[in-house]
Amino acid sequence: MRVVNRMAVSVVGVEPFVDWMRSRDADFKTGTVTVVRARPFGTTYLLPEFDDESDVQEWVEDNYTWLFEYQLSTWTEDESAWPEVRDLRAFREWFRVDIHTTVVDVGDDDIEGEEL
Repeated sequence: MRVVNRMAVSVVGVEPFVDWMRSRDADFKTGTVTVVRARPFGTTYLLPEFDDESDVQEWVEDNYTWLFEYQLSTWTEDESAWPEVRDLRAFREWFRVDIHTTVVDVGDDDIEGEEL
């Protein structure tokens, strides 16, 4: 186990995102997806270490467009199904962003990944 030199933000869909997910999936039974059940659809992004929270907030604001689109793409890659309005205000309404100042790697193996 080791503390790594990263911070993290987690982006989790809230009610408007959950409503949109429901409207995009005919297989979902009405009322079966809730904000609580949508939490597994969140994503955590590792960031460089920042000096303070305002720097993290600035990073989120600078990158909200691709964060928004990535979250949508985890549900459907059909961009015609995505909401037309995807500005910063909509991002803040659709997603909760949590900041994590300490990241602990508890895995025994090397971290692997793929380029996006």
